[in-house]
Amino acid sequence: MDTQYEPVIGLEVHIQLKTLSKLFCGCPTDYGAIENTQICPVCTGYPGSLPVLNKGALALALKMALGLQCRINRKIIFERKNYFYPDLPKNYQISQYALPLGEKGSLEVSIEGRKKKIRITRVHMEEDAGKLVHAETCSYADYNRTGIPLAEIVTEPDIASADEAYAYLSELKLLARHLGVSECDMEKGFLRCDANISVRLKGAATLGTKTELKNINSFKNVRDALEYEIKRQIQAVSNGESIVQSTLLWDDKARKTSLMRTKEAAHDYRYFPDPDLVIFEIDQELITAVERQIGVKPQELRVRMREKFALPEKSVELLLQEPWLTAFFMQCAGIYADYKKLFNFISGPLLELVNAEGSPLLSVKVSPVHFVKVIQMVDGALLNNLTSKEVLRTILFKDDDPQKVAERLGVIQVSNEDELLVKVDAVIKNNPKPVNDFCNGKEQALMFLIGQVMKEMKGKSNPKVLRELFERRIKNG
Repeated sequence: MDTQYEPVIGLEVHIQLKTLSKLFCGCPTDYGAIENTQICPVCTGYPGSLPVLNKGALALALKMALGLQCRINRKIIFERKNYFYPDLPKNYQISQYALPLGEKGSLEVSIEGRKKKIRITRVHMEEDAGKLVHAETCSYADYNRTGIPLAEIVTEPDIASADEAYAYLSELKLLARHLGVSECDMEKGFLRCDANISVRLKGAATLGTKTELKNINSFKNVRDALEYEIKRQIQAVSNGESIVQSTLLWDDKARKTSLMRTKEAAHDYRYFPDPDLVIFEIDQELITAVERQIGVKPQELRVRMREKFALPEKSVELLLQEPWLTAFFMQCAGIYADYKKLFNFISGPLLELVNAEGSPLLSVKVSPVHFVKVIQMVDGALLNNLTSKEVLRTILFKDDDPQKVAERLGVIQVSNEDELLVKVDAVIKNNPKPVNDFCNGKEQALMFLIGQVMKEMKGKSNPKVLRELFERRIKNG
C-alpha cells in the first residue's frame, strides 16, 4: 500500500429501537412474522392515513443521543425523503434532516491501548423501508419492516482505518445494548452499517471523492470491505485514475466491492417537512427523565471492573458483551469477594449450561444469592466441580436453594476419611497394575484409581481427599 495516502472514513449506523410497535402506527415489530402480516394503511401509505409519533421510540432515540453526549434540539421536525424503490410503498421515507434529534456528540474508543474520540455529527429518527425477497423466478416485497423505528447515528469523517471503524462499531453496540435502546442483532437486521470512504495525501486539508459501502451485515465484513476499498482507491489514485462517487456493495464470497449505483446527494431526495406531522418540542422534563435512566455506561463500567475487581481485560470485555452478565456479576460480587473464582463460574459452568440449553440469558432465573451459594458449597467441600454443575443445572431456570437441591439429588460430597478409606483400600486391592504404574511414576495411573472411587460413589467423593488417601496408602504399602 502506498504510505503517502491516508483513508478518511465516516460511518452511518442504523439501529432498530426496542419498541413493541412501529414509529408512526400501532403495527407490531415482532421479528420473523409471516410476510405482510404486520402492516396497515399508515405504514404502507394508503391515501388519507395519518402517522402518529411513537413516544416510546422518541424516548429511546433521545436516550441514545444523550448517551453519545449530543446537544439535543428542543424542536424537531420530520421530513419526507423522496425516492422510488419497490420496497418503499409510499415512495418516500419519513426521516429527519434539517432539525435532527441530537447533534455534535462523541464516542471514545480504544485501539490497541490508544484512546480516540470519534465525533458524532447527528442522531436522528427515521422509519425503515420494507424488504425485497428474491425467489428463483421472481422477487416480491415484504412490508413488515416498513415503519420500523430506527435511530441513525452519523459520524464525522474521523475514522482513519478499518480497525478504528471496527472499534467504533463495537463500542457503539455496547452502548446501545447497555442503555436498553436496541438488541443490535445484525443477523436480524437490528443494526446495519454504511461506510463512506475516501483517500487523500497525508496532511491534505481537502477530502477526496468518496464511495459508500452499503448495508454490510457484520463488523468483520465492515473491516474487510474497508480494507479492500482503501487499497482499491489508493491504487487507482496512484495510477492517475479518478474515483467516481458511487454506492458499492460488499461481495463476501468474492471478497471485493461491486457497483450498486452512482451516489445521490441530499438534494436528490428533495427533503421537505412532512405535512402530516407537527413540529415536536422536546421539553426539559423529558430530557431529565431520560437522563436518569441512563445509568453507568460501558466505558465507566470497564474502568470500575478493572480497578475494583482486578479482572484482566479479556474477562471484562466478555462480561460487557452482555448487559445481563455485567449486572449479574456485579450483584454476585457484592456478596462474594473472590472475583476471579466468581468470573470463572460465570464464564464456565453458567454460560456452558445456558448455551447447551439454547436459551437466552434473560431466561436464567437463579438469583445471585443462590448462585454464590453454589460456589461457597464448593469452597466448603460440600460439592465438587462435577456435582456443582449438576446442582446449577437444576436451579438455573427455576431459582431454588442449592443446599436443598444437593440433598435431594444426593450429591453432597463425602469427605469423611474413614468412609472413603474403605473404598480406597478396595480399589487398591482390585487394581494392582495401576498401583504399580503409579509407584513407577505414572501420574495418570493415580487419576484412574481416583476415578474408580468417583464412579462407584457417583461423583460424590471429594477428589482432593481421595488423592491424599491413595498417595498415603500406596506410599505406606
